[in-house]
Amino acid sequence: MFNASVEQAAERLRKAVPIMVRHGIPVTPLNYALWYTYVTNEDPTLNQRIDEIVSAYGTLPLTSAEGLFREHVSPTGSYETALGRVKDRLEQMVQGIDHDLNATLADTRSFSSLLDECSRDLRSPGRGNTNLDDIFGTVDRLLQGSTTMQQNTSRFEQSLNAANDEIRRLRSELESLRQDAMNDELTGVFNRKAFDIELAQFLNHGDHGPSIHLAMLDIDHFKQFNDRFGHMVGDRVLGLVGKQLNAAARVGVSVYRYGGEEFALVFCGGSFEQAVQFAENLRTTIGNLVLRDTRSGERLSGITVSIGIAARHRGETAEQLLGRADTALYQAKESGRNRVCSAS
Repeated sequence: MFNASVEQAAERLRKAVPIMVRHGIPVTPLNYALWYTYVTNEDPTLNQRIDEIVSAYGTLPLTSAEGLFREHVSPTGSYETALGRVKDRLEQMVQGIDHDLNATLADTRSFSSLLDECSRDLRSPGRGNTNLDDIFGTVDRLLQGSTTMQQNTSRFEQSLNAANDEIRRLRSELESLRQDAMNDELTGVFNRKAFDIELAQFLNHGDHGPSIHLAMLDIDHFKQFNDRFGHMVGDRVLGLVGKQLNAAARVGVSVYRYGGEEFALVFCGGSFEQAVQFAENLRTTIGNLVLRDTRSGERLSGITVSIGIAARHRGETAEQLLGRADTALYQAKESGRNRVCSAS
């Protein structure tokens, strides 16, 4: 696939770039590789998946592009590769500290033995303390031993300082990886960063792209789960809802954790009535969930959600669309919760 001649590679890029521009695809190395592969027609499954997604969204969302890249172009994607490098460096650092620590402990034991031996010589008659030369000899041995111990301790201190610096670098890299990640670890759905990027990408087509509908979903009385049962149970609730949302997601419907107990669903294509019915079905499905004690199986509580949904108006910005969906969500909660309300 990537063993083409220079002329072939240039021709494929000439084909790929106009397609990317036409569909509003950001010019990134990952997208270059993906669309380069697309124009080769060497992976029919990949091409079919891309065609389906572009048909539904009018573009190729970043999260979809990353998933296709990892699945079809690079099975060990950039995120996993970078994370693996961090883990390898961390393991090497731990092994290095362990080696230096064991060496320092061995030196400490040797120095301790030397101290015991010199102490016995100085206290016991006839053991090297009968004249000044013998005492000088003992002092020289102590001086040599303490100097060696000091040097070894200094090396270990330098090793620890270097390890401390490396840990700070690794922590910074892990933080960058976490910020670059598009998935919410707790719920398994896409995160707020993915939502902000992709909603802007969807709306970038203006009034000529597919219809856009936005639903905001909030778990009812979520604070009570934390207050009554603890934060671990609260996390379980988030995980259960996230699992249902993931199961419902399909081409044309993207799901994100917006923050806390609030989720967002973006619908590309289809009518507003279809999006509202989708939200109603989702509300009913989640309403059938039952939270149980993991040890006793006892029923703890049911789970319900409130949903506000809005269709994008002509010329409307992401902030305006989000504001109307939030208003509809507020109306759903004020009207008694466990319901879907539509924005005008």
